[in-house]
Amino acid sequence: MENNIMIIDGREIEINEEKNILKLAKENGIDIPALCFLEDCNNIGQCGVCVVEIEGQERLARACCIKAKAGMVVNTKSVRVQEEVKSTVSLLLDKHEFKCGPCKRRENCEFLKLVIKTKARASKPFIVEDKSKYVDDRSKAIVLDRSKCVTCGRCVAACRTKTGTRAITFQKVDGERIVGPEALKCFDDTNCLLCGQCVAACPVDALSEKSHTDRVKEALANQEKHVIVAMAPSVRAAMGELFKMGYGVDVTGKLYTALRKLGFDKIFDINFGADMTIMEEATELVKRVKENGPFPMFTSCCPAWVRQVENYYPELLVNLSSAKSPQQIFGAASKTYYPTISDIDPARVYTVTIMPCTAKKYEADREEMQNNELRNIDAVITTRELAKMIKDAKIDFANLEDSEVDLAMGEYSGAGAIFGATGGVMEAALRSAKDFLEGEHLENIEYEEVRGLKGIKEATVEIAGHNYNVAVVNGASNLFEFINSGMIKNKQYHLVEVMACPGGCVNGGGQPHVSADEREKIDIRTVRASVLYNQDKNLSKRKAHDNVALKKMYETYMGEPGLGKAHELLHIKYNK
Repeated sequence: MENNIMIIDGREIEINEEKNILKLAKENGIDIPALCFLEDCNNIGQCGVCVVEIEGQERLARACCIKAKAGMVVNTKSVRVQEEVKSTVSLLLDKHEFKCGPCKRRENCEFLKLVIKTKARASKPFIVEDKSKYVDDRSKAIVLDRSKCVTCGRCVAACRTKTGTRAITFQKVDGERIVGPEALKCFDDTNCLLCGQCVAACPVDALSEKSHTDRVKEALANQEKHVIVAMAPSVRAAMGELFKMGYGVDVTGKLYTALRKLGFDKIFDINFGADMTIMEEATELVKRVKENGPFPMFTSCCPAWVRQVENYYPELLVNLSSAKSPQQIFGAASKTYYPTISDIDPARVYTVTIMPCTAKKYEADREEMQNNELRNIDAVITTRELAKMIKDAKIDFANLEDSEVDLAMGEYSGAGAIFGATGGVMEAALRSAKDFLEGEHLENIEYEEVRGLKGIKEATVEIAGHNYNVAVVNGASNLFEFINSGMIKNKQYHLVEVMACPGGCVNGGGQPHVSADEREKIDIRTVRASVLYNQDKNLSKRKAHDNVALKKMYETYMGEPGLGKAHELLHIKYNK
C-alpha cells in the first residue's frame, strides 16, 4: 500500500495532511454519525457517537480523536459499530426529554436526525414532571434547559474559543455532569457576555434565547398600542435560510412585506439607527481628534463587547464612545422624534426590533436605557423568533412580493447596511469622519483593509493631512489578545471597533442555526456579509450623513449631532 493511502469501508483514501478520521471521511463523502464534533471550536471526544473499527485494534475508536495514518484500515459500518452507535444514542435518549412536536429546534435538531438515522430508542422514556428543576430562565438573554441537554460540550467549546471567557463549563452536581455558568449563577450575574455563541453551537434546544414573542403578540393585539418594528442589517442576510431559500439571499423586501402581514403599524429599519450612530460616533471622534483624546475611542455598538469592558476592563469605559448602539439610538428617536412627526402620544408607541443577537435583549432591558420614563426598546426578537412568528401565521415567506420600508425612519445608506459585518462600523465611521474633518464630499470611500475575517485587523488612514491608526477586533477572544498582548499600549490607536461574535452580527447568537456538517461546507460569515456589501455597493447613498430622512430629523428635531437634544437622547455613559 502506498505511503499516503488508507482504507475506509473498502475505499482507498489519500492522506494529504494531518487530519482525524472523521474529517477525512467527511471530505470523501463517507458518513460517520457524530454529535459533539464541531471543527471551528475544536470540540471532540465528548459523545462517543463517531466510533469506528480499526483493523488490528480490539477497542472501537472515536473517529474525531484519531489521526488518519497510512496503511490504516477502517470500517464505519460493521455490525459492531452500528450496535455501539445505537446504544450510545439510546443512552443519551434516556436523559433527553424527547418531545419534538412543541420543540423550537424540531426542524434543525441534529440529535433528532441522529435518532432517526440510528433507529435508537430510550430504554426508559425520560419524563419531566417539574420543568423548574431543569430550566434556568433567570437571564434577560439566554435560557438553559438541561432536560434537553446531551452534554456534547459544544457550548463549552464555543464559549472557550470564541469568547475566551469560559463562562459556561462542565460541572459536577450530585455526581452528575452538567453544563452551566459559574456556581450555577444567573448568566447575567457572571462574566458571561450573553453573546449567544453557545446557543448557536448547541445541536438541540438546551440553549435558546429569552423569548420576547409573547410581549410582541400582546402589543399587536392591544388597540391602544402603536407598534413599530425595525430589523437589523444582518437579519436580511440570513432569514432566507430558515425558509429553504439557500445561503446569501437578500430578503429585505420580503421581510418588510411579512412584517406588514403580521400587523405592525409601521415598518422601519435599524439601518437608519446605524446611520444615526455614525452621525454621533463620527462627530465624537472628530471632537476627540481636535481635543487630542482620550484615545483610543472604542465603538459601542455591540452590547456583548460593552459587557466585556464592564466585566474585565472597567478602566477602558472612558474610552467607549458614548453613542448608544443602533438599536437603542433608534429606540430613543422612536419615542421622541417619531411621535412629533406622527402626532402620536409617545406612551402609545411600542418599539420592537429584530436582531441577530441575544445580548440585544439584555441591552434593551438595562435600567438606564430609557428617556422621559419611556423604555427606548420594548421588545427584541431574534431572527429565529421572527421566522417562527411568520411560520405560525402561515405566511408563505419565500413567495412574498417585495415591498418598501416606511421612509420616516427607514431610509438608510450603504454605511448603515455594512454594520452587520466585522469592520463595517469602522468603515462607516471613517467615511463620515473624513468628510467632516476635511470639509468636502470625498469619492474614495472603500476601506477594504478593515474588511475580512482576520482576528485583529490594523490600518493607518490619512485624514486632513494626518495619519490615524485604527484597528478592528473580530471576536471577543481576540479582544483579550489585543489588550493582554500589549498591542494597545505599544501603539497609539485612535479608533478601535470591537464585535464580540466572530464575523460580526452576521454570525450573531440569534441567527439561524447552521449544523456542524454545513459549517464545514460553507463559511456562513462570508456568505451573509456579502449580502450587506452588495447592498452598500448598489445603494445611491453610501455615507450616513447623506441619508435624507436622517438629515431631516437633525434639522427639524435633534439639532447638531453630539450636542443638546441629540446628546441627551442618543448618548449614554456606562459605569463600572
